[in-house]
Amino acid sequence: MQNQRRHIRFEPDDNTIILVVLDSEPCFSGLCISEAQGGASGVFLTNLKLKVGEMCYIKVGKLDSISSEIVWIKELDNEVVKVGFKYLS
Repeated sequence: MQNQRRHIRFEPDDNTIILVVLDSEPCFSGLCISEAQGGASGVFLTNLKLKVGEMCYIKVGKLDSISSEIVWIKELDNEVVKVGFKYLS
């Protein structure tokens, strides 16, 4: 089976935080679990009101903030979700 990813994934430095800013919510944070040239993913508390297709700004670790889109959300358990972001610029 061929890998359908456009960019190579790599592990972030230990304890890398993703800060997320949505128009509808205050800034919140999660733990980054993978990074790539085209986006990142992280784990967040379930009680956040995240929606696939929603535009936001994210700051991954020491990188500058970048405009992003939430492209997928996977529920891991009752308290935690895994969220994928695609960089838009």
